[in-house]
Amino acid sequence: MVRTDGTRRNTPSDGRGRRIALVCHCLLNANSKVEGLAEYAGVHPLIARLAELGIGVIQMPCAEMSACGMDRPGHSREEYGYPAFVEHCARLADETLAQVREYQRCGYEIVGLVGVEGSPSCGVTRSASTGESGCAVPGVHISALLERLAPLGVRFVAIDEEFDGHGVDDVVVALSDGHDPGIV
Repeated sequence: MVRTDGTRRNTPSDGRGRRIALVCHCLLNANSKVEGLAEYAGVHPLIARLAELGIGVIQMPCAEMSACGMDRPGHSREEYGYPAFVEHCARLADETLAQVREYQRCGYEIVGLVGVEGSPSCGVTRSASTGESGCAVPGVHISALLERLAPLGVRFVAIDEEFDGHGVDDVVVALSDGHDPGIV
């Protein structure tokens, strides 16, 4: 049903849960990662957990792969900080923003965006740096997404492949804010 303000009421007429997470491309396709960096064979275990909870998934485009191809070498955030790549990430973020706005207009809940800590493009609080300890700032793509999506109330969380289990339980709890993570 459409409200007078143009949004749809959250009354599903089918089995959909109307809850969606935005996820980095590589979480649904490890094959897109820089050679030698994949920690899992195909789909990250987080995706199965989201499905169990009835949370739909939007796979964001991989900024690195779309700009530099599959056989790209690993780069740092500083190396990806050149103007053409920053503009590329801004365009991708604008496309994601349009999707988020449409889902929100139709009454869907965007439960959050899941990044990958340490990624020069998709790190949420830490990105790969030329320094040994990494850079305590978001990756280039996530920076563009934060600028556009944080004002809409989208939460940013990240898996961290440096830890056993990659912090999946913490991400699930963060995305389930206000919901029991064990209940769909």
